Amino acid sequence: MDLGYENLVSLGLDLKELLAEALQTEGLDGLRAITSALHNMANPTGAYNNVEAIGVLEELKSSSCAMQAQVTHSFNESLIQGRASRGQKTLDPEFGVGPEIAFARHRGPKTGIQYLNFCRILTEDLPYTFQALRLGMIIEDEAGIVVKETKDLTREQRMEIDFRLFTEACNIFGRGGKKLAALIRTWALAYGSQKEVDLEEKASKERYVSLFPIDRHRVKITGIMPTEMGVAIAQVLEGMVSQAKTAGDKRSRQHLAIDSLFEMLTGLKDSGSIPIQLGLIMTDRTLFQGHAEPAQLEGYGVISAEKARMLMRGGNEHPSELDVWLRRLYTAPGTGDLIAMDSKQRLFTGNLKYFIKVRDQFCRSPFCDSPIRHLDHVVQAARGGPTSVENADGTCVFCNMSKEAPGWKEETIPGPRHTKRITTFSGHVYESMAPPLPGTSIYNVEPVIPGHPKKAA
Repeated sequence: MDLGYENLVSLGLDLKELLAEALQTEGLDGLRAITSALHNMANPTGAYNNVEAIGVLEELKSSSCAMQAQVTHSFNESLIQGRASRGQKTLDPEFGVGPEIAFARHRGPKTGIQYLNFCRILTEDLPYTFQALRLGMIIEDEAGIVVKETKDLTREQRMEIDFRLFTEACNIFGRGGKKLAALIRTWALAYGSQKEVDLEEKASKERYVSLFPIDRHRVKITGIMPTEMGVAIAQVLEGMVSQAKTAGDKRSRQHLAIDSLFEMLTGLKDSGSIPIQLGLIMTDRTLFQGHAEPAQLEGYGVISAEKARMLMRGGNEHPSELDVWLRRLYTAPGTGDLIAMDSKQRLFTGNLKYFIKVRDQFCRSPFCDSPIRHLDHVVQAARGGPTSVENADGTCVFCNMSKEAPGWKEETIPGPRHTKRITTFSGHVYESMAPPLPGTSIYNVEPVIPGHPKKAA
C-alpha cells in the first residue's frame, strides 16, 4: 500500500486526526517523531510564508510549554503522593524535585523550584491563561507575568484576575510585558491583603547585593533592597553626579555614577591602586614567552593572556601599584587536570580546600554556574566516602542540599579530568566534568614578544 502523503489525502484520511491518534498511542515516541519530522521540514519560500512560519512555530512553542507545565505538575503531584505513602520527606514532600525538573529542562538546579510553583499556579488556578498558552494565543513569558504578579494572592483572587484578563482586558496581551504586569499589579493591590504588608517585611529581610562576571572585561553588580533604600541611594548618586558635572567633569553621567559608587564603597578614587590577591592560573609560556593561551582568574573564569600579563605587571598608568600575589599551580599534560592531593581529615581545609575551588571554579552540578559555597564529598562521608581530591567537588548551598533527596546518587568515574556522575531518583543520568585549565590545548599561534612587530597574516 502506498503510504505517501498525496495518496493518503486522496483516500480521504484526515492527517490531523491521524497525527493526534499517533501521539495518543505512541506517547514519547510520537513526540520524538514530531521533533525529527520538524527538522526535515522544507524551508518556506517567500517573505510572507517565512514570517507566517515563524508565527506558527511560536504557537507550537507555546503549546509545548503548556503541555510541559501540565506534565511537570502531574509528575510532582504523583511523586508527593508516593512519598507520603512511604512516609518519606513528610515535612518537605517536594524536596529534590526541583533539580530533577531543572536538569530535564537544561536549566540551573535552583530554577526548578520556581518552575514547579509556576506549573502549579498555572494549571490549578489560572485556567484561562493556561488555555491561551495551550492554544498559542500567548507566549510563556506572558503566562509567567500573570503567575508572578498573582502568586502572592489567594487562589480565589488569582482566578478572578485570570477571568478579568480574558474578558475585560483581553487585548492587553501583545502590548508588552510591562503594561501587562502594571495592569495585573493594579488589580492585585486593590485587594489590600495582609500579604502586601508581609511583602514589605520580606523586602527588608531579603535584601542583598552580589557581583558576577558578564564577559572577559566586565562584572555586573545586582541586588535587591527595600524601595526606600533604593531611592535614597539614587538620590545620593544623582547629587554626586550633578555636583561633578557642575564642576566641569568631562565624564558621562553613567561613568560618574559608577565611579562615585566605587569611591563610596572603597574610599579609593582610582581602581588602578587597589591592593589585590589574585589566583591566576596560567602556563609558563603565557607568562614568560608572550603566548596567547588564555589564563584562568580564580572566582571569575577565562581571561585573555594579555589581560593576565597586565594584571601581573600592573596597569599602564600605575605599573607598580598593583600588589599581586601569584600562586603557582600545576596541571597534568594534555588533560588540564590539577595534580591531586589527599587528606585524612573529615573537612576540606587549607591547601586541599584551595585546590578544589581552583579546579572546579563554579558549582559542579549540571547546568549550574553558581559560586562555590560548600566543598562536598561526592560520595558522602556517612556512606564511607574518603576526604580526597578525587571524592571532592565544589557546590553551591542548594545543590549540596539537593543530593540528599531519596534515591539521589553521586559517584566519581574515570575520565580525562575529574568527573562525577549523578543519577536522579527518576533514573536519569548526568555527568559533570571539571572545566579545563591552562595547558590543556595546543594553540597554533605565534607568541607576542614585547617590542617586536606582529607578523602579517
